[in-house]
Amino acid sequence: MMKNSKYNLVPYEVIERAITGETAALLTVQERHKAYIGRLSGGNADMKERLNEKLLMAVMKFRLDYQPPSK
Repeated sequence: MMKNSKYNLVPYEVIERAITGETAALLTVQERHKAYIGRLSGGNADMKERLNEKLLMAVMKFRLDYQPPSK
């Protein structure tokens, strides 16, 4: 597994598993975005819940069919 230390990104393998609905991977994605969602929500618990829901829905809709250009 690659370490994305410079940008603290969610590892590709975790994204792959989260797309399939694996609970542990989805929780990892949520945890990685916890501080950002907290800032966006301004401490409003209802808004925080809605943002978490939007994040999970976006992950579930995400597709990995990108093909990098051949050299």
